Amino acid sequence: MRIVMLGAPGSGKGTQARLISTKYGAVHLSMGSMLRDEVAEQTEIGRSIGGTLSKGDMVSDSIVNMLIESQLHSYESVILDGYPRNLEQAEHLDEYLLEHPPRLDVVFLLELPLESVIRRLSGRRVCDRCSRTYHVDFYRLKTCPCGGTLIRRSDDNPTTIEHRMEVYKKEIAPLRNFYQEQDKLFPIIADQGVEGTFADISRVLDGVILPSIKVPNQAK
Repeated sequence: MRIVMLGAPGSGKGTQARLISTKYGAVHLSMGSMLRDEVAEQTEIGRSIGGTLSKGDMVSDSIVNMLIESQLHSYESVILDGYPRNLEQAEHLDEYLLEHPPRLDVVFLLELPLESVIRRLSGRRVCDRCSRTYHVDFYRLKTCPCGGTLIRRSDDNPTTIEHRMEVYKKEIAPLRNFYQEQDKLFPIIADQGVEGTFADISRVLDGVILPSIKVPNQAK
């Protein structure tokens, strides 16, 4: 399967993508993690985008398109988390997959009220080693079981969160329309807990998407 996860910052895209990856075996490709790795490793790309990420702005289409293509070249069954972020990226992805099939099977849009986004992001803590996320309302840990330190991301502050939401609101409407017209969009209520959200996603995958995927006959 090739899956796209859309949703506001803090809607749970990463958590749901990891659950899908565990259950269905698709590779989880997080654009946010890829970009932060570039910054942490001080690559040429990382040095050019560090300030952009810290302000909550979007990295240029050319950079994210290049990063995602390098990954799609290696994997067929993937979950794209944090990409595409705008209509231009979605159109580029469609053109790329037309030449490098299979194409997208489904796009999940995790819908979450603004107040829930602010609450989730303000209390979010991320492991600096494995990138697993925790929330201060549910965990009082200072370190992750993997040994990493739990940190607050630089863009998880109220000012940057509001800016990120403004950027998101401008970009999501064209994306929604783009994938609706392709009959690939499935909105999911994300303010119902991790388990409830994943149950809704699994129902779509098990009941709609997997039965529609044609598996070539294997040679005997």
